Amino acid sequence: MKEVVKKIVIEALNLWAVDNADFTVIRDPQYPVTAKAPITKEQYDLYSKYDLQRTTNGSVMFYVPVYIISFDNMYVEDNYLDKEVFVVAPVVDQIAEDVIAELAVESTKQDVTSEEDEGKEEEDTAK
Repeated sequence: MKEVVKKIVIEALNLWAVDNADFTVIRDPQYPVTAKAPITKEQYDLYSKYDLQRTTNGSVMFYVPVYIISFDNMYVEDNYLDKEVFVVAPVVDQIAEDVIAELAVESTKQDVTSEEDEGKEEEDTAK
């Protein structure tokens, strides 16, 4: 996986606008993925490679290494916004792929909640 990450980093470097954005690689060695129980023997064999655990709510959880490579980003007021990232993780199955895809979407979503909170704070202050 290390070689794949390095290859994607080089690809991202070629897309990086040096004058307009930071370049970061963030490694999360244990990104959690949850799957509903019961799981098949095939799923058990796959997930066992990634610290498989049972949860208290009747599902299973395992942890995959994830790298987030950010090369197109900006500051919006006090918030840091990734406009485009590459997310690199091992291929496990569709469940893990969906979780990783959601991570990529969430990583590039502008934080609307904090903006709403700031607006409410300004309203409260004005009263």
